Amino acid sequence: MRIPSFKFRNSILGVTATAVGYYAILTPHTVFLNRYKSIMARYQSYIEVPLSPYIHRTIQQVMDDLKLPQNIQKVIKPFSVHGLDVFQMGTLNAKYGARLGIPVNFCSTTEELHDKLQIKDEPINWSQEEAKALLNSLILSEGAKKFAIAREVLRIQAEEPCFNSFGLAVIIAVLWILYNTITLRFQLRDRNVTLCRSLYLSFTLLGAIIWIGIKDYHSYSLDSEHDRTLCALGAEYVKGGQEFYEKMLMRNKALWYLLEEDGKKGFTSNGNERTFLRQKHIPITYRRDFFNSQLN
Repeated sequence: MRIPSFKFRNSILGVTATAVGYYAILTPHTVFLNRYKSIMARYQSYIEVPLSPYIHRTIQQVMDDLKLPQNIQKVIKPFSVHGLDVFQMGTLNAKYGARLGIPVNFCSTTEELHDKLQIKDEPINWSQEEAKALLNSLILSEGAKKFAIAREVLRIQAEEPCFNSFGLAVIIAVLWILYNTITLRFQLRDRNVTLCRSLYLSFTLLGAIIWIGIKDYHSYSLDSEHDRTLCALGAEYVKGGQEFYEKMLMRNKALWYLLEEDGKKGFTSNGNERTFLRQKHIPITYRRDFFNSQLN
C-alpha cells in the first residue's frame, strides 16, 4: 500500500480546513437551526409561548409591503423569542428555512410588561425615573413594530450566514495555498521549523482579522442599505423607523443605569452599543438622525 505523498496529504488538510470553516458558520443556521431556535425561544411552564394572531397579521402585512414572493414567505417562520429585540436566524434554503423571533414587548400591554419585567431576575423598582423610561421605551406603535420586523426580514433576505461562511472558506483556502507556497518554495519545513510555525500562526491571525473585517463591513453596509430600502416604502415606515431608533436609545440609556456595571459595559451613556475595535453596526444615534432627516 502506497503512502500518500506530502503534497497530497497537505491538499487533503487544506480542503478539510476549508470545509470545516464553511460549515462551522453555516450549520447553526441549517442543520442545527431548530436547536438554535429552542435556545432562543421564550417558554412558559416549559411550553413555547405562541404568538398572537395580531402579531401574525402584522408580519403578513410587512411581507406584503416588502412584496416578498410566496416561496420566500413560506420559509420565514415566526416564533416568540426571549429578550427585547426582534431576532432572525437561518437562510432562505427551502429545506431548513429561516426563523423570525418576536420579543415579549411586541405581544404585551403596558400593564403586562409592568408585571413581568425584571432586572437581573429581580423585580424592578418602578419609582425610579429610569425604570419608567425603560417601560415607556418598550411600548411601540404599529408602525415602529412593522419597521423592526421588516428590518429583520430584509436581513434574512441578505443571507448573511451564507456570505460569512463562504467568505471564511475562501480566506482559509487562499491563505492555506499562500502559506504552503512560501514554506515549500523556501523549504522552511526542513530548514527552520520555528519560523514555519510562526508563519502558520501569523497567517491564522491574519485570516481571522480579514474575515472579521469583511464580515463587519458587510453588516455595516446592510444597515445603511436596509434603512434606505424601508424609507422608500413610505411615510409609515419612515415614522416607524424614527420612533424605533428613538425608543431603542431611550431603552439603552435606561439599561445603562439600571444594569449598573453590566449596563456600562454594554452601552454608552447616550444609548449606543459599546464597541471595542469592531464596528458591526451603524451607531443607533446615526440611524435615528437619518430618519429624522427623512421626516424633515
